[in-house]
Amino acid sequence: MPPHPIEFHNTAETVPHPSGGLVLRRFPAAIQSSLSPLGRIVSEESAGCEIRFVSESDSVRVDLSAIPSGQNGPLQVTVFKGGFLHSVHALESGKINHLVLSDIGGEVANRFLTLAPEARDTSYFHHRVWRILIGRFTAVFHGVQAYGDSVRPPLPSEKPARRLLCYGSSITNGATPNLHHLSYIYIAGRRLGWDVLNKGISGSCRLEPALADSFAAETSWDAAFLELGVNMRRGTSPHEFRKLAAHFIRTLISAHPEKPVFLTTIFLNGNSTGIAAVTDEVQQAQEAFDQILRELHVSFQHPCLHLLEGRSLLTRADQLTPDLIHPSDYGHQEMGINLANALRQHLS
Repeated sequence: MPPHPIEFHNTAETVPHPSGGLVLRRFPAAIQSSLSPLGRIVSEESAGCEIRFVSESDSVRVDLSAIPSGQNGPLQVTVFKGGFLHSVHALESGKINHLVLSDIGGEVANRFLTLAPEARDTSYFHHRVWRILIGRFTAVFHGVQAYGDSVRPPLPSEKPARRLLCYGSSITNGATPNLHHLSYIYIAGRRLGWDVLNKGISGSCRLEPALADSFAAETSWDAAFLELGVNMRRGTSPHEFRKLAAHFIRTLISAHPEKPVFLTTIFLNGNSTGIAAVTDEVQQAQEAFDQILRELHVSFQHPCLHLLEGRSLLTRADQLTPDLIHPSDYGHQEMGINLANALRQHLS
C-alpha cells in the first residue's frame, strides 16, 4: 500500500491487512507475546488511534473498516476539526465504510473565520486539522480522498506540543463512557492542551517488564500517568505486585529522569473501604497495593515522580456504573477535570 500524506497518532505501527488497508496498532507486535492472553487480544485494538490530516477541500472521504475486538461495544469513530467536535459515526464490520466529511460548500470553514483567532486556534489544535479518533476496536485504514485537492499531515504548530502517556486498566483504555472521546484521559488532555497516548489495556494492566521497556524506549512522550493495581487484585500477591511495580517505575524514571511520572492509587470502586459493606480478599489486596504504591513513591525519592490518590480523582460511588468498577460518563468527567488540575500543579 503506498504511503499516505497523513499522520497516525497513538499508533506504534501499521500492519498490512490481508484484504487490503493498514491495521492501526497501539502496541508493537514484538511485545505482544509478553502480555497475558487477554492482553494479547486487547492490545490489538486501535483505541485512541487518530488519523490526522489537513486539506483545502470542502469535503473529504475517509475509508475505514472495523474488526470487532470482543469488547461488545459500538464500532465508534469520532471526528473533530481541531478541537471542535464535528460528528460521530458507527461503522459496520465486514465492509469498507466511507465517511464523507463535509464543510458544506465552505460554509463551515467560512464560519470559523468569524471567530477571534484565540477562540478558534488555541495551543490545542488548529481548526483545519481533521482528526478521526478510533474507539475500542481494531481499525483498518484504506485511504483518504480529497477529490483532487491536496492532503498533508498537520504541522507541529497545528497540534499540541506535549504528549501524556497513559497506561492502565479498562478505565484508562476508555471503558464505559457512551462516547470514547469522553474518557477521563482525553478530558484531562483537552483541559491541559496536551495530546494523549492511550496505552490502557482492558483487564490486562499487569506491569509486564517488556511493556515497561517499550515505554522507556519511546521518546515522544513528555509525561506519564500510570494507573496500576486494579487488574492484579485477584491472583497477584502484594510481594509480586511490589516487585513488578518497582521495576516498571524504575525503568521509566531511569530512562527519562527529567520527565514527570505520575502514579495513582486505585480509583474508588465497590470494593473500596467505606464503600463496600463487607471486607473481602479483593478489598484487602486493593488496600495493600495502594500502600505499596505510596511506599514506592517515598522510597524512590525522585523529584519527577508524583503520587495521586485515586479517591481524590473519583470521589463518589454514584459516579460508577452498576458494575461498581467502571466510571459512568459523570465519573469520567469528574476524573478528567480532577486529573488535569492535579497534573497542572507539577507540569511547567
